[in-house]
Amino acid sequence: MKNNALKFINPILLLLFLIAVIAMAIYKIDQGDAWAEIHEFAGILFFCVGLIHLYYNWGWVRTNIFKQKKKNHNRKRA
Repeated sequence: MKNNALKFINPILLLLFLIAVIAMAIYKIDQGDAWAEIHEFAGILFFCVGLIHLYYNWGWVRTNIFKQKKKNHNRKRA
């Protein structure tokens, strides 16, 4: 279930990111208000889908980012 959801969510996340970046670049060149609104809407959707992506990957985040280093108490001292 989780892998199937991520196969759907990850490309959408990439697409929303690209739309937001391209819309901002075109807005900077063209100064069209429609591009600013596209950028804003894509950014909001990107944030929401990003939270879903984080939820589905929370196990990996917890394991790899928040892991505590094990202390070696059995080490011999010289």
